[in-house]
Amino acid sequence: MKRIIVLYELLIFSACILAQAPDKLSYQAVVRDASGNLLTNKAIGMTVSILQGSESGTEVYKEIFDPNPQTNGNGLITAEIGSGIPVTGNFAEINWADGPHFIKTEIDPAGGTSYTITVTSQILSVPYALYAKTAENGLTAGNQNIDGNKAFAETIVANKGLDVSNNNIINVADPVGDQDAANKAYVDALKENIFNELLDAGLNGIIKDVEGNSYKTIKIGNQVWMAENLKTKRLNNGKPILKISDKNAWRNTEGLKTPAYCWYNNDSATFAKTYGPLYNWYAVGTDSLCPAGWHVPDTSEFRILYMYLGGAAIAGGKLKESDTLHWSPNVGGTNESGFTALPGGIRYHDFFFSNDIVFSSLGRYSEFWTSTLYVHDLYGILYFYFYIYNESRSIDRGASRPWDGLSVRCLKS
Repeated sequence: MKRIIVLYELLIFSACILAQAPDKLSYQAVVRDASGNLLTNKAIGMTVSILQGSESGTEVYKEIFDPNPQTNGNGLITAEIGSGIPVTGNFAEINWADGPHFIKTEIDPAGGTSYTITVTSQILSVPYALYAKTAENGLTAGNQNIDGNKAFAETIVANKGLDVSNNNIINVADPVGDQDAANKAYVDALKENIFNELLDAGLNGIIKDVEGNSYKTIKIGNQVWMAENLKTKRLNNGKPILKISDKNAWRNTEGLKTPAYCWYNNDSATFAKTYGPLYNWYAVGTDSLCPAGWHVPDTSEFRILYMYLGGAAIAGGKLKESDTLHWSPNVGGTNESGFTALPGGIRYHDFFFSNDIVFSSLGRYSEFWTSTLYVHDLYGILYFYFYIYNESRSIDRGASRPWDGLSVRCLKS
């Protein structure tokens, strides 16, 4: 009988994500006889082995197929390696990082188990999605676009993704095509550009602090301000700010220089959402109170703000909320700047009347800390703040002791 020779043409060898973990490979080959004729619509007996190290290396996995794969009208057989009946090893436990690996295919054209034809070929690229299961560190694409990296390209199957087993894909180039992967730096820069474009268009952008609190922002001149009082109870490094309700403990923050906050009248349910906390200056002085990329402004930056709005004598009205929902009365309040200053009051040491730590000025004053130091001949170390008054359209500057509690507005750095 004339000996039949079967020629194999490897068409596809790629990782398929068929379940939660990528435990199968899609394999396709064309089968021909010795004369080059396609063996079409024929059941083929086949066994597949994965060899490690060389063409005659260690057999780390072997399986047979039952039922037999069948060629189609073009002589093409398709099989999922890893779905057959295991003879040696466990496909899911192959260490793809410890290569090279070779695929050995044995076939019986008659559909039995007399495997007369053997073909062995090297797997030229480690199946990426399988390698990811054993990777201990982040995975690298070698600063290539995914579609330009052979190992990646061989793992992409139409309409299926890659399971990298919770590993990071690192060192990825900036995207070029519409469907390229984007790295974090690219996305961060894109977010910044969108944010700035919104502001340039006169629209409020949104930022978040370390706790996830969202803030409207507004561009006034060339400055970008929060359009709401700061609400965070943590520094931007995640460290909690101490909440102090007791008045004696609040006074003692001076000696310890303890960053602290409180709610007006110690009533968070009523005042927290609208006005945010009152912070002592030691919280400001950490330089970590505002979200990353933002800061507590100094006196010169407040001056830029009010001069852009026509000067201190009228800028307060342009900064105040325009109605009497919170201000009473509200002289000259137009809020044409979009700053939306609210009269959240203060917590301070009343030396002149009660000599006590008191809450005051809710509905009448907005007072905002600056980062600027002021040394007074009589009172010693003070820090400047700016205030807006319900019965005036001006904005004015004062100085306060660092243990006093005031509101904070942040400025984009």
